[in-house]
Amino acid sequence: MGTAGDRWQATTVRGLGGTVEKETVERETTEGKQTQTAASGETVYNLLGYSFSSLGALSLSLLPHLITNNVTIAKLIYTLYIITSILLAAIYKKIVNIEVSSNKVNASLVNVFLNSDVRSLSILFAVDAFGGSLITQSLLALWFYLRYHVSEAYLGIIFSVSSIITAISLIIAPLIAERIGNLRTMVFTHMVSNVFLILIPLMNSLQWSVAFLLLRQSFSQMDVPTRQALISQIFSDEERVKVYAITNIFRNISSLPGPILVGLVFSLKLLYLPFLISGTLKLGYDNTIYQIYKNRAR
Repeated sequence: MGTAGDRWQATTVRGLGGTVEKETVERETTEGKQTQTAASGETVYNLLGYSFSSLGALSLSLLPHLITNNVTIAKLIYTLYIITSILLAAIYKKIVNIEVSSNKVNASLVNVFLNSDVRSLSILFAVDAFGGSLITQSLLALWFYLRYHVSEAYLGIIFSVSSIITAISLIIAPLIAERIGNLRTMVFTHMVSNVFLILIPLMNSLQWSVAFLLLRQSFSQMDVPTRQALISQIFSDEERVKVYAITNIFRNISSLPGPILVGLVFSLKLLYLPFLISGTLKLGYDNTIYQIYKNRAR
């Protein structure tokens, strides 16, 4: 199933390219405007991502009805992925006049890391990323198969609907943030999603597990645009590229052991454990970041 719907996220941040990409989106949408616009820019950015992710998941559910050979389906998917990547590279090549100016990259990563906020956020984001790595879309697909023997076609429909719901939630997030602030929107919606996450494996039927998955997706990505807007409040334009680089390094490294641990847990038949650990870690992250910044950021 892939992980396009996780943190394309956010999620998902995709290494060095994601670092510059995120800063560019914010800079192009907030230059000369209110900081709150960063959330709107991130919303459009993620909305498009989840919309196309939904189309991908839906197409995967349709392929088994058109092609009966699973090997052929896999080859077709990877071929389409390669073609899409080439097209994406061509589109990026056409983009001009968005380079980060040299005065934004003067400080070394080490100097930026000396900032207490950068250290705190790096650690917190690492905890959140590790929790998220325990429940990626591909691992969720495996869990549904092991628990309920769900077919690939039905999984495609589930994750297609999930991506649509997530896309809608990204439209709502900035509206909530305008009323209660970026930090509260980021934390409170994330807490609700993590409660739903913990409840998914506790259900006794496929219908209820899917229902709580969709409820979780209704809130789980609302923190993405508001988190970027929060960073815009805390750090200057000159600092953000470096901040994203450092926090992304911590996020990417901390997410590496997740799938391995989940594989081990699944082999022990403890199918509920990744949900419990992930939800608990993420709830701890939410509470900690709120306590640190509740008096400093709106």
